[in-house]
Amino acid sequence: MARLRIIASGVLVAALMSGCTARDGSAPAGPPALGAVPTITEAGQVGLPTDPYLVTPAQNRLLVQARDAVTAECMRGFGFAGRPTTVLGEEEAERARRTRGTLYGYFDTDRAGARGYDLNVRFANQSAPADTRPPASAAEQIALSGIDPATRQAVPSLDGRPVPPGGCARQGLDAFHDADGLAYGEGAMPDGGPKVPADDPRITAAYAAWSRCMKDEGYDYPDPVAAISDPKWHPPADNPATAEARAAAGPAPEEIATATADLRCKLAGNTVGTIVAVQTAYGKRYVEAHAAQLADQRQRLDDLVRRAAGLVSGATGGSTGGVAGSTGSATSSTNH
Repeated sequence: MARLRIIASGVLVAALMSGCTARDGSAPAGPPALGAVPTITEAGQVGLPTDPYLVTPAQNRLLVQARDAVTAECMRGFGFAGRPTTVLGEEEAERARRTRGTLYGYFDTDRAGARGYDLNVRFANQSAPADTRPPASAAEQIALSGIDPATRQAVPSLDGRPVPPGGCARQGLDAFHDADGLAYGEGAMPDGGPKVPADDPRITAAYAAWSRCMKDEGYDYPDPVAAISDPKWHPPADNPATAEARAAAGPAPEEIATATADLRCKLAGNTVGTIVAVQTAYGKRYVEAHAAQLADQRQRLDDLVRRAAGLVSGATGGSTGGVAGSTGSATSSTNH
């Protein structure tokens, strides 16, 4: 039987680079007033007004388990046990969402001393837990996918029992199709989420203070995003061998020293605290302007989670076990 393996997207630096200015071309409404500026000394302290509207890893794990429960129930009708979806990297990806900001750059106080900017997508290369069960038979694969593995043609029935279009896997996905529109990151929120201009005067002042500190440390960068995106830390994207060699060797001493100085300067000037205060001000404005849409999205998420919890708690056997869940975008592959 095909074993679905989903890996949470780890192309974090690419996302960071593409979103570093956070501009959408629309006319600004003027900088909102700041509230209290928090003192932030670690990534776990970062919180934004949009957080309650984003799907958490635990919630998505539950949704995937519920899909597995529906799929397994369908498979039992054909005499087969369900096999759980395996998803890797969800906790690491969620952690990275706090430790890499589109405005404050890198802020992983736990790892910089050993890993530099930690640009390698380590968690995307994790291996799925070994499946000790025998390989799936052709009939089992047909029940799961609705496709004959030999001919790649749709199979309408199996042993006299109709096979649902797309197989039992599709039936599981369809049971929670409403989850497809939920937000796993700010970019998936209505109108693309809050737009925080990088040239907000409070942010540029924080950048200037950070840059002066970095010059005192011997580094010349205008802002934290420029530091983490320095081409010196990035192997050519068109050269997998170079990227693999770099991943195996780990970060160079220069990168470690730069990232460590970067963090020292952020902590000395409370750079992240200031930027989060600005993000919070824009985030509150955004939430107020999109109150109805966000309330609907939150209600839909709550309803889905309740329904998923009921399915998972009522499931029998091993139909919902395993590692599941993801954040952000995801890629999937089918292993036979």
